[in-house]
Amino acid sequence: MRTIYLAVAIFVALALCSIPACAPQQYLPAEIPIGLVLPLTSTPSEGPNLVKAAQLAVSEINSRGSLGGKKLLLITEDQGPSAGTALYAVNKLVEEQKVQVIIGCDTSEAVLAVGPYLESKGVLLVSPSATSSALSGYKWSRWAFRVCPGDSLQGGVVSQIIKDKGYKKVAMLVQDTVYGRGIEEFAKSYLGGNAEVVASLRYDPAKLSYLSELNIIKQAAPDCVLHAGLYADGAVVYAQALKEGMENIPWIAVDGSYDMPLDKYLEAAKFMEKAVTGTVPVPDEQSSAYKTFARNYTNAYQIEPTVYCDTIYDGVNMIAAALQKANTYNGGAVRDALLAVGSNYPGASGSITFDQSGERIAGSYGTWKVVMNGTQYGYAMFGPTVSFLKP
Repeated sequence: MRTIYLAVAIFVALALCSIPACAPQQYLPAEIPIGLVLPLTSTPSEGPNLVKAAQLAVSEINSRGSLGGKKLLLITEDQGPSAGTALYAVNKLVEEQKVQVIIGCDTSEAVLAVGPYLESKGVLLVSPSATSSALSGYKWSRWAFRVCPGDSLQGGVVSQIIKDKGYKKVAMLVQDTVYGRGIEEFAKSYLGGNAEVVASLRYDPAKLSYLSELNIIKQAAPDCVLHAGLYADGAVVYAQALKEGMENIPWIAVDGSYDMPLDKYLEAAKFMEKAVTGTVPVPDEQSSAYKTFARNYTNAYQIEPTVYCDTIYDGVNMIAAALQKANTYNGGAVRDALLAVGSNYPGASGSITFDQSGERIAGSYGTWKVVMNGTQYGYAMFGPTVSFLKP
């Protein structure tokens, strides 16, 4: 009988210890690995400068001792040129380095590719520049936070420009990607009955010629053209539009065309100077958070921060705050803590509040044009900053 009681006692003890509450707490390790996935050999605004901003944030966090003496360890992988190579880089960090949190994936297409895998592994991703609001509509969306303002906001800003200018006939030329389609759909929604969309064209960003699309636009005789693409395909579009004599039609571009290396694409720059007005997310440059970040970045690297440097800097700092709050190195716990941290967070890129799917609910946008500075083309911001709140 005593043997039976002993066996029962052992069984009960084992059963109780199998309950998750009995599992030992996974506190933060002495070195906390954070994966970083970005295109390392792209133009500075899309790759190396963002890496610098992330490294600056890690250095400051470690110097402050914000994590009780624990240190962040940044482990970098090259995102490469495509969504497929981004997935490979993320897989390598998760499987080989056992990371639970990743900062990076700079395009919406990359986030779309890695999202299901991250959910399956319980790993948190924080992107500084994936703007597509379509990323909020998936089962895995809560594992992929976006620090930058989304296209649901930028679509509203460009549609407001169209309405303010009094344009009544609009042609839309967008990448056939989750990014381009998002801008197109939100702009149409916000325009409502205020303007007629006389042409709506989606194109393959890998094409070498867009003459057929440009000819359709010319025949539609719009008051303006809304263009949503990245700088590589945008350079081809603008150079060919110049050749076709389309600089007499106002063009409205979005953030993907901003910070194009204009000295490399002179024909595109000529067209942009004559025809293009664009929008791009901007921080509150008068805020103490941005001033401190910009000063430290410039002192560290002898260059000024470029677009999305502020959002990746904020992303790393918010991850650190979430790690401190969760007090455990677990992707799910850090994700839940980040949602709490992301409520009126005073970042370098402005006040940050996330919705339940990890999208920022508000953002501020500046208006840019290309101008000739002496003998070189450059970007100039003009007009007031426009703030937009997600409906």
